[in-house]
Amino acid sequence: MKSDKYIKRYVDAKAISEYTSLPKGTIYEWAGQGKIPSIKINRRVLFDLQDIDKMMESMKRTCNKEEEIANKIIGGVHGNGI
Repeated sequence: MKSDKYIKRYVDAKAISEYTSLPKGTIYEWAGQGKIPSIKINRRVLFDLQDIDKMMESMKRTCNKEEEIANKIIGGVHGNGI
């Protein structure tokens, strides 16, 4: 018997839109351009949540260079950053 409690790994653009807070049109556009990993089965486009998590992680911005330098200086003096 199939369990009612399972986590979906492959989802459609609507679910990715809700998951990432990006417009559905952007999801389809990026998938078409190859900017976002996707699986096309006939007319259906699916997305692997693990791939989406990796993509979102890679898009994170790092802190400012000035803040990074300040953290190194202060961290070196006080033993921890800002």
